[in-house]
Amino acid sequence: MVLGTHKDETERREARHYLQDCAVGTSDGVFWDMECISPTTIIVPDFPHTMYLGMLKHLIDWVTFFLKQHRRIGRFNQLRPMMPRYPGFTPLNKPCSQVTQWSREVMKALRFIIVPVFVETVVNHSVSQWIPFTETLLCVKDLVDFHRMAQYPYHTEATIQYMENYLEECHCHKDVFSRFHVSESTK
Repeated sequence: MVLGTHKDETERREARHYLQDCAVGTSDGVFWDMECISPTTIIVPDFPHTMYLGMLKHLIDWVTFFLKQHRRIGRFNQLRPMMPRYPGFTPLNKPCSQVTQWSREVMKALRFIIVPVFVETVVNHSVSQWIPFTETLLCVKDLVDFHRMAQYPYHTEATIQYMENYLEECHCHKDVFSRFHVSESTK
């Protein structure tokens, strides 16, 4: 319960007593009595940094290392520039391993193409590669789907449930990347 969001004085008093019983200090916030401000919108996370340069950057690193191990990185790098231009998307000219500055635009472009390019990269595989390729594809797809839904301006119980499901599925398949934990020293 957030102290100060309720206009009812009784609830406010109960909340204050509850917090004091839990040894939590209480004080009125400056914005609490302003009806035009919602506590849920005061703090807005840095979405581009967290999602583009955080999650997607790790995903690209994992996929790159995975494809190198399976000798498919050449095909991946060959297919990416072949994607046609369309509004909001510009194909990348460099292979992932040669990109030194991961900007928001570069990550946005990769988000659009990583699943179809990855599918085409691993389409003709041996029987022994079927499980790791399928696990990797499912993990990549679920993380990209989570990323796309996280960009919705508003969420309902249904969209939050979808996002939770995508993350759960991603975690079920992420072990295929366990040996590719990327650190500054391995770049």
